Amino acid sequence: MSKSKRHSIKFIIVSLLVLAIGLSMAGCSSSFSESKIKELYAHPEDFKGQTVNNLTMQIVAVDKVKGEIHLQAFENFVKAKHPTVLVLGDDKLKYEEGEYIKVKGKILGKVTVVDEEGTEMEAVKLKAKKIKKIKSTDAIPAEDTLDIGYNVKMKGVSASIEKIDFTSDDTRVYIKVKNDTKKTIEIYPNQSLIVQDGNDYVSDEENFVYEDVHLAKSVKAGETTSGVIVFKRIDQNLPFTFTLEGSDGKGNEFELPFVFEMQ
Repeated sequence: MSKSKRHSIKFIIVSLLVLAIGLSMAGCSSSFSESKIKELYAHPEDFKGQTVNNLTMQIVAVDKVKGEIHLQAFENFVKAKHPTVLVLGDDKLKYEEGEYIKVKGKILGKVTVVDEEGTEMEAVKLKAKKIKKIKSTDAIPAEDTLDIGYNVKMKGVSASIEKIDFTSDDTRVYIKVKNDTKKTIEIYPNQSLIVQDGNDYVSDEENFVYEDVHLAKSVKAGETTSGVIVFKRIDQNLPFTFTLEGSDGKGNEFELPFVFEMQ
């Protein structure tokens, strides 16, 4: 799964194709496999009337169409593929561009849309049955996880790594920073570093897929902040070090080092 910046794409519905769903057709429920999802987006009309569970996507626009709220989204949000138009029911929640959701919905068929650059594409149209808001880290499940609980403290600033996730492409460091000093401190996630087997890995601050979980860059006196710092995938079986950098209220830089000796 390749990295990409957030795609600011708003779909415009061009023409809704006829959706003739026979009354005798019973909608079957399925948490579609990856291959079946690809088939769904290639031939959505073949799945009309069926129900899909746990379809994960990122919202790119929220529109009101003839009194209905439509969420426009990508199922494959990293590569900006598999456009989807989701028709809401009586859901009272408010949705925003960039949010991640897990959807159960009835497949209505396909609809032709265009993006802001005028490119036409076919989108799957769904009638929402159930929607759950999730974080980007839930939208991209980990292949492996190290549960850590590792704490380092220096000059009134402490940091603890709660866990480290490994996806097919990324290393995600879940970190909590507490400021026990009397002044605001600055955190430099973009200067954080993983060193493994002689290789330096700088944090991927340009990976906007994880924008909703990025670590805050300042922490007021007495407060705590939590977030995720993302790196390129490393080998979870080899020793490595992680270093968090920042500066105190007097402008003095500090480093909080973590050493992982793998067995």
